[in-house]
This record gives sequence, C-alpha cells and structure tokens, in this order.
Amino acid sequence: MNWNTRTVAFVGLMTLSILVFGCQATKIQEDINYGQTPKVYFDENKNGDSTIAVLQWEEFFQDPALKDLIAVALTNNQENLKTLERIKLAGAEFKMARVGMLPEINGFAGAYRQRFGEYTMDGVGNADSNLSPSVPEDKKIPDPYRDFIIGAQFNWELDIWGKYKNRKKAAAARYLASQEMANLVKTLLISEVAQSYYILVGLDEELRVLEENIRLQELAVNLTKDLKTAGKENQLAVDQFEALMLNSKALLVEKQRQLRSEELRLTGLLGVYQFDHQRLGLDRVFDRPELVQIGLPSDLLLLRPDIRSAEQELLASKADISVARAAYFPSFNLFGMAGFNAFDFSRLFLNPASSVYQFGAGLVAPVFNRNQIRANFEAANSRQRIAWYDYEQTVLRSYLEVLDLVNEFQTYDEQLQVKTYEVEVQKRSVENSNTMFMVGYANYLEVINAQSRALQSQIELIELKVKQLQSNVKLYRALGGGWN
Repeated sequence: MNWNTRTVAFVGLMTLSILVFGCQATKIQEDINYGQTPKVYFDENKNGDSTIAVLQWEEFFQDPALKDLIAVALTNNQENLKTLERIKLAGAEFKMARVGMLPEINGFAGAYRQRFGEYTMDGVGNADSNLSPSVPEDKKIPDPYRDFIIGAQFNWELDIWGKYKNRKKAAAARYLASQEMANLVKTLLISEVAQSYYILVGLDEELRVLEENIRLQELAVNLTKDLKTAGKENQLAVDQFEALMLNSKALLVEKQRQLRSEELRLTGLLGVYQFDHQRLGLDRVFDRPELVQIGLPSDLLLLRPDIRSAEQELLASKADISVARAAYFPSFNLFGMAGFNAFDFSRLFLNPASSVYQFGAGLVAPVFNRNQIRANFEAANSRQRIAWYDYEQTVLRSYLEVLDLVNEFQTYDEQLQVKTYEVEVQKRSVENSNTMFMVGYANYLEVINAQSRALQSQIELIELKVKQLQSNVKLYRALGGGWN
C-alpha cells in the first residue's frame, strides 16, 4: 500500500469514526408530551359557540371616549413602538438565517506593484524567465512587477445535516414569537388604559358625591348654629357638625390629588405630553356588566399571545438542538473563483489568455473541540426543557387567572347588590335622622353617625363599581385580547 492509498484510507476511517461517534453522542431527547388542559372552567359552565375571547378591543369596549384613548395609546405609547421595532429586528434575523442556506458569492478586484530584489529567488527567477527564448515579448515579466485581477468567488457549505434549515426554523419561530409578544404588549397597554380610565370615572363620581355631601353638611352646620342661638343646642353640637364637614373637605382634597395623579399616569400611557379628553359619567359607563361566554380552556392555547409566544419559543429551542447536533458532523464546502488576471492592464479584459478559475471541495470535521460541542449540545437540551416549563407554567397560570377573575367578577356582582341596598338604607336613615333632629327626637350624634355611614357607603359602592369594571378589563386581557 503506497503513501497516497494509506492517506485516503486514514481520512476515510477518521470521517467514518466521526460520523459514528456523532450519532451515538447526540441523541435528541424525545418530544415532551403536552399536558391536557381541563375541558371546561366549571362543571356548570355553559359552552356556547360565541365567546368574548375572540372580540377585538373595538368590539369589547363600547365607551367611545375610552376607545379614543386606546387608539391614541396604540399610536404613541413608546413601549408599544419599541415592541414593533423588536418585530423588525426578529424579521431581519429570520432573513439572515434564510440567506445562510444560499452560497456566498463575492466580487473582487485588485492591483499592486512590487519590485523583487536581485538576490532573491523571485528576482533571479523572473530575470531567468525573461532570458528564455521560448518566452514571447508580450509575456515577459516586468520589473517592477505589476499585477491586476478582477473576478468573483463563491463559498457554499452544503446543508447535509440540516444545520441551516433548522436555524431558519428557529428564526422563523422566534419571529412569530415576537409578533405574539407585540400582541401581548398591546393587550397589556389596552387594559392599563381602560383600568386607568375607570379609576378616573370613579374618582369623578366620588368628587361629585363628596361635594353634594359637603353642601348638605354646610346646611347642617348653619342649622345647628341657629339652634344654638335659639338655645336648643350647644357649642359641642356645632363643633361636631363642623368637624364632619371639614373631614369631608379634606377627603375631597385627597380625591382631587388622586385624580390629578391618575390623569398624569394615563397621559404617560398615551405617550403624549398633554392630552385633553372627555370622560363619561359612572352611571353611563357602569351598565351592570354581565359575565358572558368565556369559551373553553383550550381556547387559551389558540388565543392568548403569551401562550402562543411560549409555544413558538419551544419550537425554536427544538430547532436549536438540531443545530447544536449538526456541529458534531463534518461540514462539506464547495468553493471556487473565476476572473481575469494579468500583469498588463491592457490585456486584463476580454482576453482568454488572462482568464483564471479555481473550483474545489473541502471537508472540515471537529477533532479536538468535541467537548465544547458536547457542552453546547447539552446547553441546547437544557434550554429546550426550560422553554417547555415556561410554556407549561404560562398555560397553568393563564387557566388559573381566568378562574380567579370569573370568581372575582361574580363576587363583586353579589357585593354590589348588597351595597346598593345598603346605600338606599343609609340615605333613608340620613333623611329620618335630620327630620327627627329638627323636632327634637334625635341628638346630633345620631345625625352625624348617619351622615358619616351614608357617605362611606356611597364611596364604597363607587369603588366596587370601578373594581368590577376593572375586573371585566382583566378578563379581556386574560382571555387573550382578541388577537385571533
């Protein structure tokens, strides 16, 4: 066996051993079985064909003032705009991964001038070549030497092991995940704007109630002063009524401060410096929202952006494993160049004698860095398991969030019924206590207590209405935001 035969046999044996070792060392873990979500949220849940989960925000929210605010926020909010730029970034990475499967082709051109020393191999060789009678005059090497070249070269790694194909799959999945995250950011933004709007509507109503109570309390203070002048009451009664009025005025100032702070927060969500907007009254906004069809738990897998994003990331991580696995195997490259090369510029173009080309193929196999490749492969497997746990956690959290919000919504509904009746009773007690106080059948403490409890119950009723409106917004967010 001669030297060339032994070399070919050695290279072939080494390549075969690399392939066999790579197949043994890079077994990809089996696909993880997705858990089954419950079929319904509650045993008594009625599953209709329609569900609010598919409603887009323009249909879900009927308040025209709120819809105008949401439209402004989607246009100007900086966080939302940054998310749109991240989508463009993911799209660019997807394009790069797709182009990576194609051969790399580059054009080149160059020129240089060089003088060789007379006592060097190149200098002596060139001089000797010029003295040869077989070299024609137009092919004699000039001194100093000039060289001109122009052409194109290519390099193409054959995707035998699917490395570039899986990179493309991973990039495509992450591009889709970025789009889902954009929908999630929009959903969060819409829900925050809606919740802030309802807080402002509630504060408007609380201010109206406080102002009305302060007006009545001022009348009570004046009446008590008149009774004191007539000798029917004392200064303690006057002080108590005045203290109640001052307490209400202090609460009014606090609510005004909260209103201004919430307006500034909403302005920040809108992404603008100044914005004048109109708000409807609480009675018009709160039209006793009802818990309509919320669909099935399986709808969450199709409609919630965070779940769909986690699913795409899981698919991307699976493709990453295949990319890491391909690093074990040899890469096969085709390469070459073609163009024109001459030491005389006038003979460079359109001269067959100046044409040059090169074509070849090569094989590169890892030998001493296999531990690093193994570590990368194990890391890719771990990242896939983390992606799976993220997906499973997102699904579980989403399911429980919907259950909690449905329970919250129904509880608020029951509280509202009781609280509404309590407000009616407290208003009646205020009227009765005032009447009895004027005729001397009730003392000032009973009147003050009745007014205090009536004001407190009215504020609590307003807060409950706002909380139920916000709970409705949270349910919109939990069901996916309607980005079907």
